[in-house]
Amino acid sequence: MAIPGLHLTRIGKGNYLLEPLRSMNIRDKGLLMQEIVSHVQQGQGTHLYYDLNGLPIIDQVYYDWLDKLARTCLAVNIKMICINMQPTAAFTLSSFLTRKPVFETALGIPD
Repeated sequence: MAIPGLHLTRIGKGNYLLEPLRSMNIRDKGLLMQEIVSHVQQGQGTHLYYDLNGLPIIDQVYYDWLDKLARTCLAVNIKMICINMQPTAAFTLSSFLTRKPVFETALGIPD
């Protein structure tokens, strides 16, 4: 299944890697979330690794997108882990957090 604006790749048993492209449009987040979660569920995925390497900053709108996607994943027993977050993105993200994010973070995908 091709999802416009991102690459979603199975990288091992139960693990998926989501790589957003510059063309990813989060304005239609409901449909985008449905397609992502449906694809991971169909493959019996348990972990969604979201690669943030290409984002130098994370603003409130993008954080809301990450939060909603992580909550949707959690509702169907998929753990979302954001990886490769740049220091500038972490700094901007921390400036408006009021609670611990639903998603986890890691330097990369564990071996």
